[in-house]
Amino acid sequence: MAAFLLLLLSALLLGISTAAGGNKPHSTVIPLTSSTFSTYVTQDSTNPLWLLKFYAPWCGHCKSLAPTLDKAASALAGKLAIGKIDCTVEKKLCKGELFDIRGYPTLKYYRDGEFSDYPLARDFDSIVKFGERMSQNAVRIVRDVEKVYELMVGGEQGAVAYVVYDPIMEQTEEEDASSAGGSSSSSAESEEEKEATKFIQSTERTRVFAQVARKYQAHGSFGLLSPKIDRESIAPILGANQSNNIPTDGGFIARIEEDVPTKFLTGDIINTEAFAEFIRETNIAVMTELGGHNFRFASRRGKPLAIGVYNPNEESKTSKFRKEMKQYAVSGEHKDAYVFGMMDGIKWDKFVSQFGITKAGLPEVVILDAPERKYWQDSSVLSVTEFIKAVKDGEIESRTQEKKPNNPLEEFSQLFISYMPWSLFAVLTLFVVVFWLALPSSEPLLPPVPSTEEEESKKDNLYLASYLY
Repeated sequence: MAAFLLLLLSALLLGISTAAGGNKPHSTVIPLTSSTFSTYVTQDSTNPLWLLKFYAPWCGHCKSLAPTLDKAASALAGKLAIGKIDCTVEKKLCKGELFDIRGYPTLKYYRDGEFSDYPLARDFDSIVKFGERMSQNAVRIVRDVEKVYELMVGGEQGAVAYVVYDPIMEQTEEEDASSAGGSSSSSAESEEEKEATKFIQSTERTRVFAQVARKYQAHGSFGLLSPKIDRESIAPILGANQSNNIPTDGGFIARIEEDVPTKFLTGDIINTEAFAEFIRETNIAVMTELGGHNFRFASRRGKPLAIGVYNPNEESKTSKFRKEMKQYAVSGEHKDAYVFGMMDGIKWDKFVSQFGITKAGLPEVVILDAPERKYWQDSSVLSVTEFIKAVKDGEIESRTQEKKPNNPLEEFSQLFISYMPWSLFAVLTLFVVVFWLALPSSEPLLPPVPSTEEEESKKDNLYLASYLY
């Protein structure tokens, strides 16, 4: 009898969980509330990866993003679940212990008990790419070092990858059974996963690499160079002129980017903290393409932004300018003082216009300290090297970025929705008071008190001043 009751209780709990939406892959965007958030997001092992949209009904960008997320939810069912939270209703969820949402839409993702900012663009392809990447193993095996860039970043411009190599990794007899990019068959993928796990567990260095790769998978690609690769062939491919640029024990962790010198993780102790810090310092391209999806990330790295603003319609001029910018970012005198990026001056014309940049003057360099709202700009200095030198020498002085005035109507709408129903009560009360004051008075109207000559003079001056200022 006790066993039967226990079985009945388990079935009931399972039914409640299923009714609430848990324990099944989601193919639609799930509305989340304070009462359902934990059941759906943090307690559902069937959907361990979530993309969360925090929005407000009046937000135009939120409305534009909605069809993209609907389409992505269907395409990524079983890999990435997508949820949405209405912050005008779920105020405690959006401004509480877990989150401090300050703008809409805000996108965050959840995995392994942690919430993080979504790092990619907000178009359909980028969201699908994110879901595909995050649903795969964080570390992949690379067997051909000559194709390391192609295998790790897939030809993506400005992508950053990290690789680990340790010649004492345990080798398997089946190492050549699967390719570096995986196989289309599930059995081959299973063998690849088993082999990768065996390699990763072989040494302390590879274990550290895998642990941190899982945490930072959204911000880069991570590869494990097969121990069968000849050590002497690795150095020239990774941009080292001499083999002694690699640690003496033959093993290393490195950051790679195409056409950029390799950076090696150095130090006497290689642990998760050291590798994580290495990633935080280097997980942006030497010169990145700036847009709405990554501008905040790029501008909050403790350095001013050196932005190359270009006209995409002038291909020859832009190509030359881009090459000059990257060359300085790689080897310029003050390369470590800035975060370098390129920005489409036509697409983002309203943004760059606040720095005095016009379409006719492109391409042009502007340096921006976003947290301090300061910028350096001079259209007469055309060379990237000369511009940065002039800034450093104080020949080009900083200017303060004017704060964009807020839209009163939009602010009122936000406040009205946020403080419902009290805001509605206040508006109705105000309406009643105005209506009451507008009613005809039963008392006789008194004639106005004549103004003194001095008061009339003040009024005339104010009236005139309104035309002068």
